[in-house]
Amino acid sequence: MIRNKIYLIPNLLTTGSVLCGFVSIIYSFDGYLTIAANLILASFVLDGLDGRVARITKTTSEFGAQYDSLADVVSFGVAPSVFLYQWFLKDVNIVINSWLELGVIIASFYLVSVLLRLARFNTSKSKDFFIGLPCPLGAILVTLSYIMLNKVDLDITSYKELSVFLTLLISFLMISKFSYYSFKNFGSEEKIKFYWLFFTIFLLVITLINPYMVLLLLAIIYSLSGLVINIFRKFRKRKIIYSEDNKDKYV
Repeated sequence: MIRNKIYLIPNLLTTGSVLCGFVSIIYSFDGYLTIAANLILASFVLDGLDGRVARITKTTSEFGAQYDSLADVVSFGVAPSVFLYQWFLKDVNIVINSWLELGVIIASFYLVSVLLRLARFNTSKSKDFFIGLPCPLGAILVTLSYIMLNKVDLDITSYKELSVFLTLLISFLMISKFSYYSFKNFGSEEKIKFYWLFFTIFLLVITLINPYMVLLLLAIIYSLSGLVINIFRKFRKRKIIYSEDNKDKYV
């Protein structure tokens, strides 16, 4: 009986995540973008908790994994796409024809990128790395950018071209083949190295001081890390090939 109740906890967190995403869509349509952005952030927190709670309580299941993936479609696919459109994409005044605008196409491309990213994740066997930027991070970049720009009273509609470029960049990073560290095993080891513990505490402290700014900076750094890892791997591969070629010359 107790086991069954514990089994429900991760799924309840996933349910909370998808409901936050759904309500965010409603608020986006009604023009309450700050509330919508914070609801997507709440989805992000709940999404991060459900999998970790399932692993800690040893209640992981195929049902939970599929349920979480479907929830992500709403919370980090549909919700951010609608949010982006209501924020500035609807003001991209380029009409393709009488019923289709460029803003709609860009918002749709973002959504499709999330779907492709999730499909790849569901068929991937890698545990240490994600292939492509995780879609929750894409949603975080979008919503935190809105919140921070609001804090400094900067109107993004004055920078439409840059905004569209960054939206497309996030979409491309999600469907890219760049490797991103998953952090799935972080904290699960019996002995955690002291510097990681110190770094985690330091992050928590500065996050409490200015949470939105710190989280946005961390999201940007993480988003760029995939590109850095890709460049490093290519450089290392070339170095190994070069070393082997030189070795063959002296054989």
